[in-house]
Amino acid sequence: MTSEVSIALAVLFGGGLFIAGVSRVAPLTAWESPVPTRQISEKHEAAKDGGYAHCRAELSGVDCECFSQKASQILQEDNQKIAGWTYADKWDLAKSQATAACS
Repeated sequence: MTSEVSIALAVLFGGGLFIAGVSRVAPLTAWESPVPTRQISEKHEAAKDGGYAHCRAELSGVDCECFSQKASQILQEDNQKIAGWTYADKWDLAKSQATAACS
């Protein structure tokens, strides 16, 4: 009888430890995509002013005020991301859309 009680207590204790351990693990659905390794500081520097300096230095035939406004609008959007999907770099997206809209 004492062996049955000790087995029951061991199962309860072991089960409790197992449940406590599993509850500390992050759920598989909470996956975060890795940070891209190609983050170039120059992109972020150019994006600080909405791309106005980038427009003046690099682009010809583009209205830089319009470019800056469109790029800032795109860079400030905060859309929810779906785990596991790949998204365009915000600066590349802002640059291409603002150039097309302001040419």
